[in-house]
Amino acid sequence: MLLKPPISIDYSWRSSLCELAVPAALKPILGDTGSLTARLKSKSEDFKVLLLNEQPIKAKLLGNEYGDYICREVLLLCDDVIQVYAQSWISLPACEKGVEQLGETPLGEVLFQNALWQRSELEVAEVESREELAQLLNRSDIKRMPIFARRRIFSQSDAHVMVCEVFLPEVLDAT
Repeated sequence: MLLKPPISIDYSWRSSLCELAVPAALKPILGDTGSLTARLKSKSEDFKVLLLNEQPIKAKLLGNEYGDYICREVLLLCDDVIQVYAQSWISLPACEKGVEQLGETPLGEVLFQNALWQRSELEVAEVESREELAQLLNRSDIKRMPIFARRRIFSQSDAHVMVCEVFLPEVLDAT
């Protein structure tokens, strides 16, 4: 079976929200250092994770040497409305720490329940090229909307998980 590569998250990442023209209503969500899963669950009657893809990939992440990762792509839904496209890159040592084959279990629940996972600072970006996202979601209107993302790395000794979350406009209705 030939697996489709994940959509590109090669954005112009910034270390501060101040460097981007982020709508005021979105700033608290983008800058929140807590669990996005917990935030979305608290604001909806029915929270779901829809697993799109999970596959092994050799990649070069964040300027590091090439390595073997599991790339996991999911959609986060609140009351059957897609709020977030999320992409996670899980190192093989992280797989041994309970972060593999989660299916539709939220990754945030696993990472935030274990205090041993250290969190990097958030990085934020405006999603400049939205064609892949529009195609994935079957929504041409996404191409004309400002879309923002954030990412961070969770680390536990030699285990690393990079989590990227792309916030769709509907997230403002749910938070």
